[in-house]
Amino acid sequence: MCGLASENPLEVQIKLIRKYLKLKIMADNISFRGHSQERNHIYDLFKRTVSHGESHSALMLGPRGSGKTTMQLENAVGDRVFGTFAENLAFLLSCLQSGADRRCKSMLFILEEFDMFCHSGRTQTLLYNLFDITHSEQAPMCVLGVTNRLDVMELLEKRVKSRFSHRHLFIFPNEHDSQRAPQYKYKDVLVQLLSLPVQKTVKKKSRSRRNTVSDDMEIDAALENSLPPHILARYPDFDHLNPDFILDWNQHITGMAEDYKLIDCLEKLCYYSVNEQIFRNILFELVSKLSCDSPYIDVSDLSAIIDKTVAPEHRVKLLQSLSILELSLVIAMKHGMEIFDGQPMNFEMVLHRYTKFANSNSSTQTVPRPVILKAFEHLQELEIIMPVKTTDSIYNGSETTANRVQKEYKLYTLAVPNEDISDAVKNFKALPTEINHWFNNSVV
Repeated sequence: MCGLASENPLEVQIKLIRKYLKLKIMADNISFRGHSQERNHIYDLFKRTVSHGESHSALMLGPRGSGKTTMQLENAVGDRVFGTFAENLAFLLSCLQSGADRRCKSMLFILEEFDMFCHSGRTQTLLYNLFDITHSEQAPMCVLGVTNRLDVMELLEKRVKSRFSHRHLFIFPNEHDSQRAPQYKYKDVLVQLLSLPVQKTVKKKSRSRRNTVSDDMEIDAALENSLPPHILARYPDFDHLNPDFILDWNQHITGMAEDYKLIDCLEKLCYYSVNEQIFRNILFELVSKLSCDSPYIDVSDLSAIIDKTVAPEHRVKLLQSLSILELSLVIAMKHGMEIFDGQPMNFEMVLHRYTKFANSNSSTQTVPRPVILKAFEHLQELEIIMPVKTTDSIYNGSETTANRVQKEYKLYTLAVPNEDISDAVKNFKALPTEINHWFNNSVV
Protein backbone atom coordinates (compact mmCIF):
# COMPACT_ATOMS: atom_id res chain seq x y z
CA MET A 1 0.00 0.00 0.00
CA CYS A 2 2.81 2.38 0.85
CA GLY A 3 4.43 1.75 -2.50
CA LEU A 4 1.26 2.74 -4.33
CA ALA A 5 0.90 5.94 -2.30
CA SER A 6 4.44 7.06 -3.10
CA GLU A 7 4.04 6.73 -6.89
CA ASN A 8 2.52 9.07 -9.44
CA PRO A 9 -1.32 8.79 -9.14
CA LEU A 10 -1.74 8.37 -12.91
CA GLU A 11 0.94 5.70 -13.00
CA VAL A 12 -0.77 3.87 -10.14
CA GLN A 13 -4.10 3.85 -12.01
CA ILE A 14 -2.45 2.63 -15.23
CA LYS A 15 -0.72 -0.22 -13.39
CA LEU A 16 -3.95 -1.29 -11.70
CA ILE A 17 -5.90 -1.15 -14.97
CA ARG A 18 -3.23 -3.13 -16.80
CA LYS A 19 -3.23 -5.81 -14.11
CA TYR A 20 -7.01 -6.03 -13.93
CA LEU A 21 -7.57 -6.19 -17.70
CA LYS A 22 -4.82 -8.77 -18.20
CA LEU A 23 -6.41 -11.03 -15.61
CA LYS A 24 -9.79 -10.46 -17.20
CA ILE A 25 -8.63 -11.12 -20.76
CA MET A 26 -6.65 -14.27 -19.99
CA ALA A 27 -9.25 -15.75 -17.62
CA ASP A 28 -10.47 -19.18 -18.69
CA ASN A 29 -14.10 -18.12 -18.89
CA ILE A 30 -14.86 -17.93 -22.60
CA SER A 31 -18.63 -18.20 -22.72
CA PHE A 32 -20.51 -20.34 -25.21
CA ARG A 33 -22.56 -18.15 -27.52
CA GLY A 34 -25.34 -19.28 -29.82
CA HIS A 35 -25.68 -22.75 -31.38
CA SER A 36 -28.63 -23.50 -29.11
CA GLN A 37 -29.91 -26.29 -31.37
CA GLU A 38 -26.59 -28.17 -31.36
CA ARG A 39 -26.14 -27.59 -27.64
CA ASN A 40 -29.59 -28.98 -26.86
CA HIS A 41 -28.90 -31.99 -29.08
CA ILE A 42 -25.71 -32.88 -27.19
CA TYR A 43 -27.37 -32.24 -23.85
CA ASP A 44 -30.21 -34.56 -24.86
CA LEU A 45 -27.72 -37.32 -25.75
CA PHE A 46 -25.98 -37.02 -22.40
CA LYS A 47 -29.27 -36.86 -20.52
CA ARG A 48 -30.61 -39.99 -22.20
CA THR A 49 -27.36 -41.79 -21.42
CA VAL A 50 -27.41 -40.85 -17.74
CA SER A 51 -31.15 -40.94 -17.05
CA HIS A 52 -32.40 -43.74 -19.32
CA GLY A 53 -29.29 -45.91 -19.66
CA GLU A 54 -29.02 -45.48 -23.44
CA SER A 55 -25.75 -45.62 -25.39
CA HIS A 56 -24.86 -43.18 -28.15
CA SER A 57 -21.95 -41.95 -30.26
CA ALA A 58 -21.56 -38.70 -32.15
CA LEU A 59 -19.02 -36.43 -33.82
CA MET A 60 -18.90 -32.67 -33.34
CA LEU A 61 -17.11 -30.97 -36.23
CA GLY A 62 -16.16 -27.35 -36.80
CA PRO A 63 -13.16 -25.07 -37.30
CA ARG A 64 -10.97 -23.99 -34.41
CA GLY A 65 -12.47 -21.22 -32.32
CA SER A 66 -16.08 -22.05 -33.19
CA GLY A 67 -16.98 -23.02 -29.61
CA LYS A 68 -16.74 -26.83 -29.58
CA THR A 69 -14.66 -27.12 -26.42
CA THR A 70 -16.64 -24.55 -24.42
CA MET A 71 -19.32 -27.20 -23.79
CA GLN A 72 -18.04 -28.37 -20.41
CA LEU A 73 -19.07 -31.22 -18.14
CA GLU A 74 -18.73 -31.66 -14.40
CA ASN A 75 -16.55 -34.38 -12.89
CA ALA A 76 -18.47 -37.66 -13.11
CA VAL A 77 -16.80 -39.11 -10.01
CA GLY A 78 -17.76 -36.21 -7.76
CA ASP A 79 -15.40 -35.65 -4.83
CA ARG A 80 -13.58 -38.91 -5.39
CA VAL A 81 -9.82 -38.43 -5.77
CA PHE A 82 -7.55 -40.98 -7.44
CA GLY A 83 -3.89 -41.05 -6.49
CA THR A 84 -2.66 -42.82 -9.62
CA PHE A 85 -3.76 -43.46 -13.16
CA ALA A 86 -4.07 -47.17 -12.32
CA GLU A 87 -6.72 -46.42 -9.68
CA ASN A 88 -8.63 -44.24 -12.13
CA LEU A 89 -8.45 -46.96 -14.79
CA ALA A 90 -9.57 -49.61 -12.31
CA PHE A 91 -12.60 -47.47 -11.44
CA LEU A 92 -13.52 -47.07 -15.11
CA LEU A 93 -13.13 -50.78 -15.80
CA SER A 94 -15.30 -51.67 -12.82
CA CYS A 95 -18.01 -49.40 -14.22
CA LEU A 96 -17.77 -50.96 -17.67
CA GLN A 97 -17.78 -54.51 -16.34
CA SER A 98 -20.98 -54.03 -14.37
CA GLY A 99 -22.95 -55.28 -17.37
CA ALA A 100 -26.69 -54.77 -17.31
CA ASP A 101 -26.71 -54.06 -13.58
CA ARG A 102 -28.90 -51.04 -12.88
CA ARG A 103 -26.33 -49.84 -10.34
CA CYS A 104 -23.64 -49.38 -12.98
CA LYS A 105 -22.37 -45.91 -13.82
CA SER A 106 -23.11 -44.14 -17.07
CA MET A 107 -19.90 -43.21 -18.90
CA LEU A 108 -19.40 -40.07 -20.98
CA PHE A 109 -16.27 -40.02 -23.16
CA ILE A 110 -15.27 -36.76 -24.86
CA LEU A 111 -12.37 -37.24 -27.27
CA GLU A 112 -10.74 -33.91 -28.10
CA GLU A 113 -8.72 -33.81 -31.34
CA PHE A 114 -10.58 -36.92 -32.48
CA ASP A 115 -8.60 -37.07 -35.74
CA MET A 116 -5.42 -37.81 -33.76
CA PHE A 117 -6.96 -41.15 -32.74
CA CYS A 118 -7.28 -42.15 -36.40
CA HIS A 119 -3.68 -42.12 -37.60
CA SER A 120 -2.67 -45.68 -36.77
CA GLY A 121 -4.29 -49.07 -36.39
CA ARG A 122 -3.47 -49.29 -32.70
CA THR A 123 -5.44 -46.20 -31.71
CA GLN A 124 -8.29 -47.19 -34.01
CA THR A 125 -8.59 -50.33 -31.92
CA LEU A 126 -9.43 -48.03 -29.01
CA LEU A 127 -12.12 -46.31 -31.08
CA TYR A 128 -13.49 -49.66 -32.20
CA ASN A 129 -13.78 -50.90 -28.62
CA LEU A 130 -15.49 -47.71 -27.44
CA PHE A 131 -17.99 -47.67 -30.30
CA ASP A 132 -18.56 -51.41 -29.91
CA ILE A 133 -19.57 -50.96 -26.26
CA THR A 134 -22.24 -48.47 -27.34
CA HIS A 135 -23.86 -51.34 -29.31
CA SER A 136 -23.64 -53.88 -26.50
CA GLU A 137 -25.70 -54.41 -23.36
CA GLN A 138 -22.93 -53.33 -21.05
CA ALA A 139 -22.86 -50.12 -19.04
CA PRO A 140 -24.52 -47.15 -20.80
CA MET A 141 -21.96 -45.02 -22.59
CA CYS A 142 -21.89 -41.93 -24.79
CA VAL A 143 -18.81 -41.26 -26.94
CA LEU A 144 -18.48 -37.75 -28.37
CA GLY A 145 -15.60 -36.95 -30.71
CA VAL A 146 -14.51 -33.33 -31.21
CA THR A 147 -12.43 -32.38 -34.24
CA ASN A 148 -11.80 -29.58 -36.70
CA ARG A 149 -11.29 -31.93 -39.66
CA LEU A 150 -14.39 -32.31 -41.79
CA ASP A 151 -12.90 -35.33 -43.59
CA VAL A 152 -12.34 -37.32 -40.41
CA MET A 153 -14.67 -40.11 -41.56
CA GLU A 154 -12.26 -40.91 -44.38
CA LEU A 155 -9.58 -41.69 -41.77
CA LEU A 156 -11.66 -44.35 -40.00
CA GLU A 157 -11.32 -48.04 -40.74
CA LYS A 158 -14.34 -49.94 -42.05
CA ARG A 159 -14.76 -51.87 -38.81
CA VAL A 160 -14.82 -48.59 -36.84
CA LYS A 161 -17.34 -47.04 -39.22
CA SER A 162 -19.59 -50.07 -38.78
CA ARG A 163 -19.82 -49.41 -35.04
CA PHE A 164 -20.26 -45.64 -35.31
CA SER A 165 -23.79 -44.19 -35.31
CA HIS A 166 -22.89 -41.63 -38.04
CA ARG A 167 -24.43 -38.82 -36.02
CA HIS A 168 -22.69 -35.56 -37.00
CA LEU A 169 -23.05 -32.13 -35.42
CA PHE A 170 -21.54 -29.23 -37.37
CA ILE A 171 -20.63 -26.03 -35.54
CA PHE A 172 -19.51 -23.08 -37.63
CA PRO A 173 -18.68 -19.60 -36.33
CA ASN A 174 -21.45 -17.00 -36.62
CA GLU A 175 -23.86 -19.60 -37.98
CA HIS A 176 -26.34 -18.74 -35.22
CA ASP A 177 -26.37 -15.05 -36.20
CA SER A 178 -26.14 -14.99 -39.98
CA GLN A 179 -27.76 -11.54 -40.14
CA ARG A 180 -24.91 -9.97 -38.18
CA ALA A 181 -21.34 -9.75 -39.46
CA PRO A 182 -18.65 -11.35 -37.22
CA GLN A 183 -16.79 -8.05 -36.74
CA TYR A 184 -19.74 -6.71 -34.76
CA LYS A 185 -19.56 -9.74 -32.48
CA TYR A 186 -15.87 -8.98 -31.93
CA LYS A 187 -16.80 -5.38 -31.16
CA ASP A 188 -19.12 -6.55 -28.38
CA VAL A 189 -16.38 -8.82 -27.01
CA LEU A 190 -13.91 -5.92 -27.07
CA VAL A 191 -16.25 -3.66 -25.09
CA GLN A 192 -16.99 -6.46 -22.66
CA LEU A 193 -13.34 -7.33 -22.00
CA LEU A 194 -11.90 -3.81 -21.91
CA SER A 195 -14.62 -2.17 -19.82
CA LEU A 196 -13.84 -1.79 -16.15
CA PRO A 197 -16.45 -2.96 -13.61
CA VAL A 198 -18.78 -0.44 -12.08
CA GLN A 199 -17.71 0.45 -8.60
CA LYS A 200 -19.78 1.50 -5.69
CA THR A 201 -18.78 3.58 -2.70
CA VAL A 202 -19.52 1.88 0.55
CA LYS A 203 -19.44 3.76 3.82
CA LYS A 204 -18.66 1.98 7.01
CA LYS A 205 -21.37 2.09 9.59
CA SER A 206 -19.46 2.85 12.75
CA ARG A 207 -20.74 3.53 16.19
CA SER A 208 -18.03 6.11 16.75
CA ARG A 209 -18.25 9.56 15.15
CA ARG A 210 -14.47 9.60 14.80
CA ASN A 211 -14.53 6.70 12.35
CA THR A 212 -17.05 8.14 9.88
CA VAL A 213 -14.71 7.79 6.91
CA SER A 214 -15.73 6.32 3.58
CA ASP A 215 -14.27 2.97 2.76
CA ASP A 216 -12.33 2.37 -0.47
CA MET A 217 -14.51 1.51 -3.41
CA GLU A 218 -15.64 -2.05 -3.92
CA ILE A 219 -15.50 -3.85 -7.25
CA ASP A 220 -18.93 -4.89 -8.45
CA ALA A 221 -18.48 -8.60 -9.07
CA ALA A 222 -21.98 -8.91 -10.54
CA LEU A 223 -20.83 -7.38 -13.81
CA GLU A 224 -20.82 -9.87 -16.66
CA ASN A 225 -17.40 -11.39 -17.33
CA SER A 226 -15.83 -9.61 -14.34
CA LEU A 227 -13.16 -11.32 -12.29
CA PRO A 228 -14.40 -13.94 -9.83
CA PRO A 229 -14.51 -12.87 -6.16
CA HIS A 230 -11.74 -15.30 -5.15
CA ILE A 231 -9.37 -13.62 -7.62
CA LEU A 232 -10.36 -10.14 -6.46
CA ALA A 233 -9.63 -11.21 -2.88
CA ARG A 234 -6.01 -11.94 -3.85
CA TYR A 235 -5.53 -8.42 -5.24
CA PRO A 236 -6.67 -5.87 -2.63
CA ASP A 237 -4.92 -3.12 -4.62
CA PHE A 238 -7.90 -3.05 -6.99
CA ASP A 239 -9.80 -1.23 -4.25
CA HIS A 240 -7.66 1.83 -5.04
CA LEU A 241 -9.01 2.29 -8.56
CA ASN A 242 -10.20 5.87 -8.98
CA PRO A 243 -13.95 6.11 -9.75
CA ASP A 244 -13.47 9.14 -12.00
CA PHE A 245 -10.73 7.42 -13.98
CA ILE A 246 -12.90 4.30 -14.40
CA LEU A 247 -15.76 6.45 -15.69
CA ASP A 248 -13.46 8.18 -18.21
CA TRP A 249 -12.00 4.82 -19.26
CA ASN A 250 -15.38 3.21 -19.92
CA GLN A 251 -16.55 6.28 -21.85
CA HIS A 252 -13.39 6.08 -23.98
CA ILE A 253 -13.96 2.37 -24.73
CA THR A 254 -17.61 3.03 -25.63
CA GLY A 255 -16.64 5.90 -27.91
CA MET A 256 -13.89 3.85 -29.57
CA ALA A 257 -16.40 1.08 -30.29
CA GLU A 258 -18.43 3.52 -32.40
CA ASP A 259 -15.44 4.44 -34.56
CA TYR A 260 -15.80 3.05 -38.09
CA LYS A 261 -12.02 2.51 -38.20
CA LEU A 262 -12.39 -0.07 -35.43
CA ILE A 263 -14.94 -2.00 -37.49
CA ASP A 264 -12.51 -1.98 -40.43
CA CYS A 265 -9.74 -3.40 -38.22
CA LEU A 266 -11.98 -6.14 -36.83
CA GLU A 267 -13.24 -7.01 -40.32
CA LYS A 268 -9.64 -7.51 -41.44
CA LEU A 269 -9.08 -9.83 -38.47
CA CYS A 270 -12.23 -11.82 -39.27
CA TYR A 271 -10.96 -12.56 -42.77
CA TYR A 272 -7.98 -14.24 -41.10
CA SER A 273 -9.53 -15.95 -38.08
CA VAL A 274 -12.67 -15.95 -35.93
CA ASN A 275 -10.89 -17.65 -33.03
CA GLU A 276 -11.72 -15.71 -29.87
CA GLN A 277 -8.48 -16.81 -28.19
CA ILE A 278 -6.44 -15.11 -30.94
CA PHE A 279 -8.51 -11.96 -30.43
CA ARG A 280 -7.84 -12.12 -26.69
CA ASN A 281 -4.10 -12.39 -27.34
CA ILE A 282 -4.32 -9.24 -29.46
CA LEU A 283 -6.14 -7.38 -26.69
CA PHE A 284 -3.58 -8.61 -24.15
CA GLU A 285 -0.75 -7.15 -26.21
CA LEU A 286 -2.73 -3.94 -26.63
CA VAL A 287 -3.30 -3.55 -22.88
CA SER A 288 0.38 -4.26 -22.16
CA LYS A 289 1.33 -1.08 -24.03
CA LEU A 290 -0.62 1.23 -21.70
CA SER A 291 1.61 3.80 -20.01
CA CYS A 292 1.55 7.33 -18.62
CA ASP A 293 2.43 8.65 -22.08
CA SER A 294 -0.49 6.75 -23.67
CA PRO A 295 -3.02 6.03 -20.89
CA TYR A 296 -5.83 5.17 -23.32
CA ILE A 297 -6.18 2.62 -26.10
CA ASP A 298 -6.05 3.96 -29.62
CA VAL A 299 -7.53 2.38 -32.73
CA SER A 300 -4.24 2.84 -34.59
CA ASP A 301 -2.44 0.68 -32.01
CA LEU A 302 -5.05 -2.05 -32.41
CA SER A 303 -4.75 -1.83 -36.19
CA ALA A 304 -0.95 -2.21 -36.01
CA ILE A 305 -1.20 -5.34 -33.85
CA ILE A 306 -3.86 -6.88 -36.12
CA ASP A 307 -1.75 -6.14 -39.20
CA LYS A 308 1.17 -7.91 -37.56
CA THR A 309 -1.03 -10.88 -36.65
CA VAL A 310 -2.71 -11.37 -40.02
CA ALA A 311 0.40 -10.68 -42.08
CA PRO A 312 0.78 -13.22 -44.92
CA GLU A 313 4.29 -14.12 -43.76
CA HIS A 314 3.08 -15.90 -40.59
CA ARG A 315 4.30 -19.19 -42.10
CA VAL A 316 7.69 -17.59 -42.66
CA LYS A 317 7.85 -16.59 -39.00
CA LEU A 318 6.94 -20.13 -38.03
CA LEU A 319 9.81 -21.49 -40.12
CA GLN A 320 12.18 -18.93 -38.62
CA SER A 321 11.24 -20.13 -35.14
CA LEU A 322 12.53 -23.63 -35.90
CA SER A 323 15.83 -24.97 -34.64
CA ILE A 324 18.75 -25.42 -37.02
CA LEU A 325 18.15 -29.17 -37.07
CA GLU A 326 14.44 -28.81 -37.88
CA LEU A 327 15.12 -26.30 -40.66
CA SER A 328 17.76 -28.65 -42.08
CA LEU A 329 15.19 -31.45 -42.23
CA VAL A 330 12.81 -29.14 -44.08
CA ILE A 331 15.55 -28.30 -46.60
CA ALA A 332 16.44 -31.98 -47.01
CA MET A 333 12.79 -32.84 -47.64
CA LYS A 334 12.43 -29.96 -50.11
CA HIS A 335 15.44 -31.17 -52.12
CA GLY A 336 14.21 -34.76 -52.04
CA MET A 337 10.76 -33.83 -53.32
CA GLU A 338 12.36 -31.81 -56.13
CA ILE A 339 14.36 -34.86 -57.19
CA PHE A 340 11.35 -37.20 -57.08
CA ASP A 341 8.97 -34.76 -58.81
CA GLY A 342 6.95 -33.89 -55.72
CA GLN A 343 6.53 -37.44 -54.42
CA PRO A 344 6.10 -37.74 -50.63
CA MET A 345 8.99 -38.87 -48.45
CA ASN A 346 9.34 -40.81 -45.21
CA PHE A 347 11.67 -40.17 -42.29
CA GLU A 348 14.34 -42.59 -43.50
CA MET A 349 14.59 -40.81 -46.85
CA VAL A 350 14.87 -37.41 -45.19
CA LEU A 351 17.41 -38.76 -42.69
CA HIS A 352 19.53 -40.14 -45.54
CA ARG A 353 19.70 -36.76 -47.26
CA TYR A 354 20.45 -34.91 -44.01
CA THR A 355 23.16 -37.42 -43.01
CA LYS A 356 24.76 -37.09 -46.44
CA PHE A 357 24.90 -33.32 -46.02
CA ALA A 358 26.20 -33.54 -42.42
CA ASN A 359 28.99 -35.94 -43.42
CA SER A 360 30.15 -33.60 -46.18
CA ASN A 361 30.48 -30.68 -43.74
CA SER A 362 32.91 -31.18 -40.89
CA SER A 363 31.53 -28.16 -39.01
CA THR A 364 28.06 -29.71 -38.73
CA GLN A 365 27.43 -31.17 -35.31
CA THR A 366 26.60 -34.87 -35.13
CA VAL A 367 23.06 -35.44 -33.88
CA PRO A 368 21.78 -38.81 -32.57
CA ARG A 369 19.04 -40.51 -34.55
CA PRO A 370 16.37 -40.30 -31.77
CA VAL A 371 16.88 -36.53 -31.59
CA ILE A 372 16.43 -36.22 -35.36
CA LEU A 373 13.27 -38.34 -35.20
CA LYS A 374 11.89 -36.13 -32.44
CA ALA A 375 12.60 -33.02 -34.53
CA PHE A 376 10.82 -34.66 -37.49
CA GLU A 377 7.77 -35.39 -35.32
CA HIS A 378 7.79 -31.77 -34.13
CA LEU A 379 7.54 -30.62 -37.74
CA GLN A 380 4.42 -32.76 -38.07
CA GLU A 381 2.92 -31.23 -34.90
CA LEU A 382 3.48 -27.76 -36.35
CA GLU A 383 1.81 -28.95 -39.59
CA ILE A 384 4.87 -27.97 -41.62
CA ILE A 385 4.79 -31.51 -42.97
CA MET A 386 1.56 -33.47 -43.36
CA PRO A 387 1.02 -37.24 -43.53
CA VAL A 388 -0.27 -38.73 -46.75
CA LYS A 389 -3.66 -40.43 -46.26
CA THR A 390 -2.79 -43.52 -48.27
CA THR A 391 -0.03 -44.46 -45.82
CA ASP A 392 -2.47 -46.01 -43.34
CA SER A 393 -5.25 -46.93 -45.74
CA ILE A 394 -2.97 -49.37 -47.62
CA TYR A 395 -2.78 -51.52 -44.52
CA ASN A 396 -6.34 -51.14 -43.31
CA GLY A 397 -7.33 -54.44 -44.83
CA SER A 398 -4.92 -56.40 -42.63
CA GLU A 399 -5.07 -56.64 -38.87
CA THR A 400 -1.64 -58.15 -38.26
CA THR A 401 0.84 -56.04 -36.36
CA ALA A 402 3.66 -56.96 -38.73
CA ASN A 403 1.89 -55.39 -41.69
CA ARG A 404 1.25 -52.06 -40.02
CA VAL A 405 3.58 -49.39 -41.29
CA GLN A 406 6.12 -48.04 -38.79
CA LYS A 407 6.28 -44.32 -38.13
CA GLU A 408 9.75 -44.07 -39.72
CA TYR A 409 8.27 -45.25 -43.03
CA LYS A 410 5.07 -43.22 -43.14
CA LEU A 411 4.95 -40.86 -46.09
CA TYR A 412 4.82 -37.10 -45.58
CA THR A 413 4.66 -34.08 -47.83
CA LEU A 414 5.62 -30.46 -47.27
CA ALA A 415 2.68 -28.26 -46.29
CA VAL A 416 4.47 -24.94 -46.88
CA PRO A 417 5.32 -23.49 -50.30
CA ASN A 418 8.92 -23.21 -51.47
CA GLU A 419 8.67 -19.40 -51.52
CA ASP A 420 8.06 -19.32 -47.76
CA ILE A 421 11.01 -21.62 -47.13
CA SER A 422 13.21 -19.38 -49.28
CA ASP A 423 12.14 -16.24 -47.40
CA ALA A 424 12.69 -17.95 -44.05
CA VAL A 425 16.21 -19.06 -44.97
CA LYS A 426 17.05 -15.62 -46.36
CA ASN A 427 16.08 -13.83 -43.13
CA PHE A 428 16.98 -16.57 -40.65
CA LYS A 429 19.12 -15.19 -37.82
CA ALA A 430 22.46 -16.89 -37.11
CA LEU A 431 21.97 -19.47 -39.86
CA PRO A 432 25.23 -21.37 -40.52
CA THR A 433 26.83 -20.51 -43.84
CA GLU A 434 27.01 -24.12 -45.03
CA ILE A 435 23.24 -24.58 -44.58
CA ASN A 436 22.55 -21.38 -46.51
CA HIS A 437 24.91 -22.57 -49.25
CA TRP A 438 23.26 -26.02 -49.24
CA PHE A 439 19.82 -24.48 -49.74
CA ASN A 440 20.73 -21.94 -52.43
CA ASN A 441 23.08 -23.90 -54.64
CA SER A 442 22.45 -27.51 -55.48
CA VAL A 443 20.71 -30.62 -54.30
CA VAL A 444 23.16 -32.86 -52.43
